[in-house]
Amino acid sequence: MTTPTTSVSALLALLQQERDQLLEQFTSIPEADRTGSTGEHTPGSGWSAAQIIEHCARVEGNVARMIAKGAELPRTATAEELRTGLLTETSIGWVRNRGTKVEAPERVRPSVSITAHDALALLHASRTALLDAFTAADPAVLDGILFPHPFVGPLTLRSWMELIAHHDARHAEQLAELRSA
Repeated sequence: MTTPTTSVSALLALLQQERDQLLEQFTSIPEADRTGSTGEHTPGSGWSAAQIIEHCARVEGNVARMIAKGAELPRTATAEELRTGLLTETSIGWVRNRGTKVEAPERVRPSVSITAHDALALLHASRTALLDAFTAADPAVLDGILFPHPFVGPLTLRSWMELIAHHDARHAEQLAELRSA
């Protein structure tokens, strides 16, 4: 089981490692097959490779905006709320486990039609925005502001950062499944 990261350098390394795996899985799919979908638009049952990448970019872009917004919010969470807003081995396992089927909220669902090139451009832009927001953020904001996750519950902004890496891992596995299908 994967354990939560304990330092900024470990977090950044995890983000890069999982992104590299996501991109490796994406590029292992023949270019002509990256935009074809089965017609269904629920997670894991029909998104094309390009749509999976777009979904990852949308999630990451939302986290970048949450981090930027966090600087404007009062830090009112209690110590207990902040403690429970950290990722655990259990919550990380839940995110990474493709056997746990979930339906992505509307705001992060991919568009019906996107090119592989456009999806990759969105993914690269979202990573830049995420790292810029993280670098600019006060550590007190990263560790003192909670935002709700629709399935895991409230998370600190630093935990949201880490969640991105585990989310990439989940979808790298989905891309591997798509390639094998």
